[in-house]
Amino acid sequence: MGEYFGFREMVMSDDMLATMYEGTSTIANEDWHINEYLIAKNESDEVVDQFRWDGKGFTRVPFKTINSRYVGKVKPRNPQQQLALDMLYNHDITVKVLAGKFGTGKDYLMTSAAIDLLERGKYEHIVWVRNNIEVKNSKPIGHLPGDYKDKLLPFAMPLADHLGGVDSLELMMSHGKIEIVHLGFIRGRDIKNSIIMCSEAENMTKEHIQLLLGRVGEGSSLWINGDYKQVDGDVFRENNGLMIAVDKLKGHPRFGFVKLLKTERSETAAMADLLD
Repeated sequence: MGEYFGFREMVMSDDMLATMYEGTSTIANEDWHINEYLIAKNESDEVVDQFRWDGKGFTRVPFKTINSRYVGKVKPRNPQQQLALDMLYNHDITVKVLAGKFGTGKDYLMTSAAIDLLERGKYEHIVWVRNNIEVKNSKPIGHLPGDYKDKLLPFAMPLADHLGGVDSLELMMSHGKIEIVHLGFIRGRDIKNSIIMCSEAENMTKEHIQLLLGRVGEGSSLWINGDYKQVDGDVFRENNGLMIAVDKLKGHPRFGFVKLLKTERSETAAMADLLD
């Protein structure tokens, strides 16, 4: 098989769809991974429905929107984003991974869902973990001034961007709802009732991912995202923890993965692809 996307697309006739709803579809006999999705299309290449394989049968994926005081109303802009939201809100999946190029909505969807679940009391904290790797071929700016929090704050800007800015992020930090942690200081932690979020995970080794998995305590889940193309060091090309985790964990009932394919940030952001 080729690259695992966390979903498959299939052209289905009305009769084939009917067997899906009845639970008698023969495609269930194929080699599906637990929590792998199916995007059903008609002969005109239009999406007609979406399903998730739970190990016994296909369950229909509903269209979901988010309404949050901090992030406002969020709705999926394409089929893969709809699958991503379904995965993020699935309580049985405790290790959730989103992959995709820049602008596909990885941080946006994860942050929006995490804040919504935090506001509704499903979790007590968000623990934002970052391996502070600078962009390859950029010149290091040297030691950052300030205390531990001040030094890590620049690496939490993806989180601040989707919370309305630094002031909102610092407000939630002051209330103990968000904690920013350097990857190097997380060993030995037992993090309970929290969402452990890690952005830019393409810059992590297998050992880093194992370290994060080992921190997931009772009532917690691990949310990771990254872009395979934006690796910023040789060590991560040779030992890419994000790719290894997806390959080794796919099919585990506690694991979910969706690869986002379409840049939704803006038409201008999508122009970056033209440089390849």
